[in-house]
Amino acid sequence: MALPSDATTKLWGVYKAPTNVMIETDNGRKFIVYISEAKGKFFLFNGWSDVITHLGIKSDSFVIFTPLDSTRFKLTYFVNGVSSIYF
Repeated sequence: MALPSDATTKLWGVYKAPTNVMIETDNGRKFIVYISEAKGKFFLFNGWSDVITHLGIKSDSFVIFTPLDSTRFKLTYFVNGVSSIYF
């Protein structure tokens, strides 16, 4: 999954990013997800499929990453406009 350039620049600076981040879900599960870089863009790579599988996130879901610090994010997602915390 591609990360927005404006967000990565604000968090880590231009052309900089950590090698991995921790993603925490609403149910308390934590995932280590590795970041890869290609042509100046950053992507969630190894470990992201584990997050998708665990939460059952579909391609039409709306996903919000709230930074907890520079390498930890709280993930909230919405399916059909309803937050996962209501399921």
